[in-house]
Amino acid sequence: MNETYYSARSESQSEIVINKSRFITTLVPIADQNDAIEKVKIISKKYSDATHNCYAFISNKIATEQRFSDDGEPQGTAGIPMLEVLKKRRIYMTLAVVTRYFGGVKLGANGLVGAYSRSVSEALNAADIVENAYSEIVRVKCDYAYYKKVESTLLDSGAEIDDILYDEKVTLIVRMKGADNDSVKDKIIDTSLGQAEIETVEIKYCEYKLRGTGYENHID
Repeated sequence: MNETYYSARSESQSEIVINKSRFITTLVPIADQNDAIEKVKIISKKYSDATHNCYAFISNKIATEQRFSDDGEPQGTAGIPMLEVLKKRRIYMTLAVVTRYFGGVKLGANGLVGAYSRSVSEALNAADIVENAYSEIVRVKCDYAYYKKVESTLLDSGAEIDDILYDEKVTLIVRMKGADNDSVKDKIIDTSLGQAEIETVEIKYCEYKLRGTGYENHID
């Protein structure tokens, strides 16, 4: 199982012009393969006057459901290059549609491959991309005397605190990347002098906002 993948948070568009041809890239979050196909139809209808509406997507979290279309471009010059960008950047659960308005200058096979790859790459660089990491949802309960130390330990480990409940004790609802966080839990126990109560609530994919600027800076 892939522990981390990336996806578009919301629909976005970007445009480049290459040798007078306009390439408009639309990125859209998708729920599954059927959702992706329906959104392809909507975008293609919106740009029904375009020369081509090529697309690519990976519609599950383990990257085994993949589809693409050259939509009339020479075989292998549009859909596959677009898909390769998504695969390289681990962009799943996201549809990429590149709409081309032909400008009168032929690009040739290599030129088309470069144009469609660049279109998707630049669209991803400009989009609101989030990290989706396989995570452990944990409930940590401790006395007020240890609360701030436990909180600091969690934040220092890279955990995300989703909620804090103040009652007889303090309860923190926490997301921790990965499903093996025993070392973090040990630190919490040590920090609280063995007093903290730790319970795993759920293990699932969770969304994390990328820090810093430029999605491309976060790609391996």
